Amino acid sequence: MQSRYSEATEMLSKAKSQFEEIDHQQGAAQCLRSLGDIYQMQSRYSEATEMVSKAKSQFEETGDQEGVAQCLQRLGNIYGMQSRYSDATEMLSNAHIQFKEIGDQLGAAQCLQSLGDIHRMQSRNSEATEMLSKAKSQFEEIGHQHGATQCLQRLGIIYQMQSRYSEATEMLSKAKIQFEEIGHQQGAVQCLQSLGDTHRMQSKYSEANVMFLKAKSQFEEIGDQLGAAQCLESLGNIYQMQNKYGQATKMVSKAKSQFEEIGNHLGVAQCLQSLGEIHQMQDRHSEATEMLSKAKSQFEEIGNQLEDAQCLLSLGNIHWCLQSLGDIHQMESRYSEATEMLSKAKSQFEEIGHWKGAIQCLQSLGDIHQMQSRYSEATEMFSMAKSQFEEIGDQLGASQCLQSLGDIHKMESRYSQATEMLSKAKSQFEEIGDQQAAAQCLRSLGDIHCMEERYSEATEMVSKAKSQFEKIGDQQGASQCLESLRYIHQRQDIR
Repeated sequence: MQSRYSEATEMLSKAKSQFEEIDHQQGAAQCLRSLGDIYQMQSRYSEATEMVSKAKSQFEETGDQEGVAQCLQRLGNIYGMQSRYSDATEMLSNAHIQFKEIGDQLGAAQCLQSLGDIHRMQSRNSEATEMLSKAKSQFEEIGHQHGATQCLQRLGIIYQMQSRYSEATEMLSKAKIQFEEIGHQQGAVQCLQSLGDTHRMQSKYSEANVMFLKAKSQFEEIGDQLGAAQCLESLGNIYQMQNKYGQATKMVSKAKSQFEEIGNHLGVAQCLQSLGEIHQMQDRHSEATEMLSKAKSQFEEIGNQLEDAQCLLSLGNIHWCLQSLGDIHQMESRYSEATEMLSKAKSQFEEIGHWKGAIQCLQSLGDIHQMQSRYSEATEMFSMAKSQFEEIGDQLGASQCLQSLGDIHKMESRYSQATEMLSKAKSQFEEIGDQQAAAQCLRSLGDIHCMEERYSEATEMVSKAKSQFEKIGDQQGASQCLESLRYIHQRQDIR
């Protein structure tokens, strides 16, 4: 893939020079724009911005309004891949106006679609849904089935982000069928990949595994190495969630190698981050810190290439690394360092308008207070995070905060409030299909019954939780339930 980018760059540069020799400014500008597209595909955003800006200037000199609008659109998409939401919105809005002026309905609909994506990236789901629905209607009006199906696909991803998994599955399945009908294999496979993510988020690991393997195979068939590497990374993440760390490391390392082969620096950095988190889960904190610090440096390096602009995913992942590094300090009782890192990550998320990331940092700060037995501060943090998750429509995040609030009541021996909170959280997890979290709530409810000396109910709850953990392949969760059952039997014997 990397060699093909080099060949394409060489050919376009040569064509550009020949156009310039014969004073064909239009042709030279088109080559510049195409070179910008190649740099964008390689995540080399500063070069992409430079090329497209030059092309835009040349189109303006020749009076090519369509060329100018297309460059504005591309610049908006480049900024959309970065943290520069206001710049992206401005560029795409201007492009949208210009496309409408020249009667280019397709270009106008594409800009609406991109504006919807920007709202989606900011977790502004209602605005994103409105924009994408409008774009979908416009694509349908002009008979552009591919654009309409892409909007359907993105609407499915919004439902996925809101933990509305049944609607997400319905949308993505429908989009997959439509992509197949129009012969767009890549779009169909991407829907399959997203359906795998939907199953993974519901702890349906065997179904997710099947989806990702199938998607990987289909990506390989159509020569999409990037998609295949992403599926490998996702398969590694599933093993990680099942505490199968050996298989997870093997799979993510293989994905990392493939990202390196195709020159995708962002994918490499994301794999380093995942490997760091795998070490973290095994309590190998020094290796985890080394991996995450290396990933963080690579994300920053990508940002340095962009001069003052950093791509959205890179920035987001830098903050995830900060958050993960903070969690490591937390486990080592280095609470002040953890708080400092998480507060810094929260500020950076807020600066780029990534509200979900900022709220997750608030949630982690609540965890730190909880581990220090500072329950009033922890309660305040979790309550704030819960309200904010609800505001952005993140049902999963809100349920996790409710679970944490229930655990705090349990630790403070306020068993009736704890039971109410954890039962409510359990129901919410079941509604959104998070079997692992529902099982955790069951185990906690069993612990409460044990503390209240209601041993038969405790045994029933924990046994049920153990079965659920085994069903989803969570060996660690099942082992913890075994420990809880032993403790319950010991308490009964003492009694």
